[in-house]
Amino acid sequence: MLRKLRFLALIAILIFVQASPMALAAYTDISTNWAKAAISGLEERGVFAGMFEDEYGPHQPLEAELFCLMVQRAFGLEEPVSLALDEDEFVTRGVLASTVAELLGIGPETVSLASSYPSFEDVAPDHPVYLQAEVLRSLGALPTYIHNRFEPDRPATRAEVAHLLSKVSAWSRLSGEISEVAEDAAQIMVQAETGLVPLSLTTRTAVYSRGELASPHSLEAGDVVFALYNDAGEALLVSKPQRGLAALVDTDALMAFLNKSAQVLNDVLTPEQVSAVLNGDWQTLSDEVRYELHQRLVDLGVSPWEVDALLEQDWPAVQEIAKDRLAAEAAEYLNISPELVFAAINRNWDRLVEYAQVELAQRLLTSSWLKSSN
Repeated sequence: MLRKLRFLALIAILIFVQASPMALAAYTDISTNWAKAAISGLEERGVFAGMFEDEYGPHQPLEAELFCLMVQRAFGLEEPVSLALDEDEFVTRGVLASTVAELLGIGPETVSLASSYPSFEDVAPDHPVYLQAEVLRSLGALPTYIHNRFEPDRPATRAEVAHLLSKVSAWSRLSGEISEVAEDAAQIMVQAETGLVPLSLTTRTAVYSRGELASPHSLEAGDVVFALYNDAGEALLVSKPQRGLAALVDTDALMAFLNKSAQVLNDVLTPEQVSAVLNGDWQTLSDEVRYELHQRLVDLGVSPWEVDALLEQDWPAVQEIAKDRLAAEAAEYLNISPELVFAAINRNWDRLVEYAQVELAQRLLTSSWLKSSN
């Protein structure tokens, strides 16, 4: 009798499992696929609603339109992401990596890889997705079968897309300053805009310092860091971006501004006056030249009080104005508090000034106008 009851209970369990929504919702072609858990997890979250029916097609490529919708749902975005692809174009591994990395906040302003040796033979340091591919690899987010070659132009399979989205879409990010490091480097306290955040460090935490993967023991109180962490408070990545002018501001925009400034000086000044300006001798300029410089620099986007401070040689005021502007623009660009940027600028101000002076001097001294005037 007891054996019969056990048999009936087993039958009831089998009937319940077969009739459950989860069982009915499973795709018929993923039972042996390596990304089965990731696909099923995203399906349960409703990421694939209205996209696929009985089969998921894990080995098939994915069109850009579906990919954008999947990313939106996985990350809980208000709008689908925008890609420079036609709706029916297939998403490549490079696009997959760059899109996910951007949503995670991984970029040259948050992670420095100046000294890293390429992990993939087909993705050199000057490749557009070099940084993204390297960081995702160090986080263990890429499929295990991607070893020596990343193949960024290869269409990503639906299994690869599901694997990456499932793994990283629940991660959180923050930027802030380390206020405390445990003696054993097993935990750090980060002062972020939202408050003090404790992060535990493990052997799985990828720590980037001075452009290289480093030990958690390299982290110190006062370091400005970018971090990714999971819902258990475990830090998956802690990065100390290389600070300096190139890391704090949009370098392309800065270089464009310096080029325009150099052109203004070339248009207005004689070679002798240019040499005097480079030596800090603004008094050699006539009132007429100073007025024209004032107008041209204002037209270029420099505020009148900044120009006045510059032409009056009020160097303390110039420094403070430049620091304030740099801190505000960098804070908006990096999405961190201006106070943190200002602190970083103060620690590296001499280097920032030297960098800008060298760049401007090079552009003036190598300009075609100056060469033709000599």
